[in-house]
Parts: sequence; structure tokens; C-alpha cells
Amino acid sequence: MIKKKKLYRVMDYGELWDKKKIDFLHVIWCTDNFECRNMSMKDAKKNSECISGSMIDVNIKDCLIFTFFDVVSYPVKEDTFIEIPYEDLMEWCEEIEMVSLEK
Repeated sequence: MIKKKKLYRVMDYGELWDKKKIDFLHVIWCTDNFECRNMSMKDAKKNSECISGSMIDVNIKDCLIFTFFDVVSYPVKEDTFIEIPYEDLMEWCEEIEMVSLEK
């Protein structure tokens, strides 16, 4: 049986920057570990998956999606966690229809 599924390709930060969709130059991360909100940037990244440039499906809707503003690139006093709402993420995605054979 042929099955179709909607997937979404998250544009990578270079594409988003070039298209003026975002005003930050960092990758987007996703995790089901909501404690990442309180972790250092290094630890949060260890507990997450980078989704910039990746294919996703709607199942990440209930995950924590975020980026960081770091002290090197932004006028912040310390690395700053930035949560990204799922609806905003969808604006940065390209919809793709996947066709597969289910046995």
C-alpha cells in the first residue's frame, strides 16, 4: 500500500538569514527534555537535536524548540536561552510530501 505523509524541512540558519525570516544566526534545537530551559548552552545542546536543515514531522509540536544568543555574537551579558514557539518554527519550514510503500 502506498502511503503519503507530510514532512517539513526546517530551513537552515543561512537560508533563513538570507530570506530575512530570522534576525539571528544560530541553529535551532529540539528536545523532549524541558529541563534544558535551565541548563547551560553546552549542556542543553548535549540533550537536544539540531533540527536546522532537517526533516521533521508534527510530532515535535510538543517538544521544546529553542536557540541560544551567545555573548560573542549578541549584546547579552551571558548565553541566553530563547524558546521558539512551534507556530513560529512552522513559518521557517518547507512542506514536503513523502510517499512510501507500507508492507
